[in-house]
Amino acid sequence: MTKTADDVPTAVWHTDETGLVTVEAPPEWWRKWGQDPNWPQYAEMFAQAGEKARSDEVCGAMGRTTHRPCRHNTRIHGPCPHHCDAPLRYHCATPRKKGGWCRWDLRKGRCDHHPDSHDAYMVAVRADEEEELRQQAVREQEARKTAEERRRRTLRVACPFCDAPSDQDCVQRNGVQRPKLHGVRKKLWLHTEAASTAACSYCEAAVGELCRTSSGKAADQAHAGR
Repeated sequence: MTKTADDVPTAVWHTDETGLVTVEAPPEWWRKWGQDPNWPQYAEMFAQAGEKARSDEVCGAMGRTTHRPCRHNTRIHGPCPHHCDAPLRYHCATPRKKGGWCRWDLRKGRCDHHPDSHDAYMVAVRADEEEELRQQAVREQEARKTAEERRRRTLRVACPFCDAPSDQDCVQRNGVQRPKLHGVRKKLWLHTEAASTAACSYCEAAVGELCRTSSGKAADQAHAGR
């Protein structure tokens, strides 16, 4: 007969994401059930529960000093710095005489045993920072080009708010031109762009015609699905 959790009296047991099974029971419980003929079934039940609870997102390596599975979440924090198979970019990584490599975190400063490794790490960090600045400058330049192109195309339509004609900037109430185009003009341009490519199935506006409201007036925006 298969054993279940209800068959384990006077004992509290639970599992965690590392697959570790913890049984909390008094000494009398261990003396009794450790010698029970059905103990192998209980042990198998605990083992299956631990395997079922084990998550692939945690490191799970058994600690040499703690003798408990490592709880480092690799999905959130990346490879475990203590049990990874290869050095991470911030490890000292100097080979050791007894095997393996130095796992000192260079983000904390120089390694007392291998100070030269910190210089190489800082060179790599500066290179990464320079590359990030270069990519940021490229992104900003592309954003400016996109904004300029959107503005140039918006100027193709007249502004319904200030009556500025096409190819001219919007104007303020005092007649002075303003560098920022009115929002309704931007909506009208988007509406015109949508109308130039497809007909509207809602108001039956043909290709090239703006969508219209139920009263027959031109809508501020294209209907959904156009």
